[in-house]
Amino acid sequence: MAWIFFSVGAVLVVAIAFVAIGQVVGRMADERPPAVYDLNEAALWIGDRLPEEVTARLSYDDVGRVLGWHLDWFTEVGVSSRYGEELAGSQVRRDGAVAPQEEAVDVVVARSLAENGPEPVDIVCILDLQMQYLVAIGAVGGEADD
Repeated sequence: MAWIFFSVGAVLVVAIAFVAIGQVVGRMADERPPAVYDLNEAALWIGDRLPEEVTARLSYDDVGRVLGWHLDWFTEVGVSSRYGEELAGSQVRRDGAVAPQEEAVDVVVARSLAENGPEPVDIVCILDLQMQYLVAIGAVGGEADD
């Protein structure tokens, strides 16, 4: 008689577990995983894909410095967040914040010229690959409409 109660209890526990796991999996299937940006990983990824003419002039540290400037600009316009923080949190300065790539190039080139950084053509190559990297890790979406 006791084994019947044990069997019914075990079946009930397993059924509840399957329902709970199914609900969580269903919710997670609809959510996009967060894109985590690692500066060192990005510098290596981008540095390995730069044209030979550019890599002859730049080190991975130079690439990392340019990427840091680009990330500073993302923070300035309000399209980045700290790890674990929602993008729509206090970092966003205005609703619908966008980051036009042309503006980013202008800002980063100006900073590079002010700080004796890489040449403008090198910066354009780095920032183009930076955007490809951000798309590859799922950090950015498509272009915004006007």
